[in-house]
Amino acid sequence: HVLETAGGATLGQSLQALAQGGHVAYIGVMEGAGFSGSGFDLITKRARVQGVSVGHRRALQDLVRAADAGGLQPVVAARYPASQLHEALAHLAHGPLGKVVVTFAA
Repeated sequence: HVLETAGGATLGQSLQALAQGGHVAYIGVMEGAGFSGSGFDLITKRARVQGVSVGHRRALQDLVRAADAGGLQPVVAARYPASQLHEALAHLAHGPLGKVVVTFAA
């Protein structure tokens, strides 16, 4: 998933960053904003681009502040060391509610 907040000019980069079947959540686009990106990437990656309305400007500012302050935390369903990658992928295949995290030793 890509959370796109920068505007239409970066949609192409967001599409390139997506995995097959990925999802771009477009948050708070201003009226009249243009989009640039490859229709080829959109189609071949089976990407989904979805607009997310945040209402008025103040609501968007509050959302950005919460994200900056660490107020938006992902839900982590499980953590696995890299040595248990197969188990992590099996867990992921069952569609857990939350992220499956694989950690690598430094």
